[in-house]
Amino acid sequence: MGKFTYSELLLIKKAIKGDTKALGKILRKNHEYIYKMAYIYIGNKEDALDIMQEATIQSMSSIHTLKEPSYFLTWFCTIMARQASKVIKQKIQIRELQNSPEFEEEADLEKNENQAIDVLESVMNLEDKYRLILQLFYYQGFSVKEISELLTMPEGTVKTNLKRGREALRKVLGEDYYV
Repeated sequence: MGKFTYSELLLIKKAIKGDTKALGKILRKNHEYIYKMAYIYIGNKEDALDIMQEATIQSMSSIHTLKEPSYFLTWFCTIMARQASKVIKQKIQIRELQNSPEFEEEADLEKNENQAIDVLESVMNLEDKYRLILQLFYYQGFSVKEISELLTMPEGTVKTNLKRGREALRKVLGEDYYV
């Protein structure tokens, strides 16, 4: 994905100039890819559809900021990633509110909450190829083989990107997050 035909590039250019019908057409043409990415970001159908909808709304008001039409999908997926991050943060907050704080000291809860947010933010700031693989492996529980099949890439590439993604997180977060 990412290579557009001449007619698709014309649609994107029209969308940048404010043509919402052109934006709708290019989104429909790439719906399958966009849905797959949304699902990878968030891990379930309902939330994936929600972040796609929110990203579509946001893209309508900010499409004029897209400088290079050939980067449309990257730009759109970045908007979805931000939406996914918000949804994940909300889910973390809801889970923490649902957990009984009587069994843990308040300082420990705050530390765990901050660590979870730090890790999530760090993962969201990684390069796409590392972020997607880490999310699929750790957050969605996919095996290396399943990730390889889902992303249509060799298992060796998945393993390499998984290792490099972990190393990038380790550099950002430090060793104490990997106890």
